[in-house]
Amino acid sequence: MRLKELREEKNLSQKQVSVAINTNQSNIARWENGLNEPAISFAIALADFFGVTVDYLIGRTDELGNVAAMPPAAPALAEDERRLLECYRALEPDYKRLAIDTLGTWSGIPTKKGKTSRA
Repeated sequence: MRLKELREEKNLSQKQVSVAINTNQSNIARWENGLNEPAISFAIALADFFGVTVDYLIGRTDELGNVAAMPPAAPALAEDERRLLECYRALEPDYKRLAIDTLGTWSGIPTKKGKTSRA
């Protein structure tokens, strides 16, 4: 399975991937460590998320297929997500960094290394 490789290539945490496909971070860790395998529905969700075929994800082929040429469609935003994005876009750059840091702390998703919002 190429899950860890794909995740690290995109600089994503296990938590971020788990949120994106609606599962637990511990499932991502188990799949990456070969302790168990994802159900087909999660394999499809992972392939769609990374823009690869399921065959590529599980290592059956080195060909990305035509899926990579078409990025996965973004899901529609819920009203609270749309409002959050609207508020974020209205912020000055320093406040945007602070908002991201704060939300990252609350959600448990770490800020990217080397980035800081404080002087």
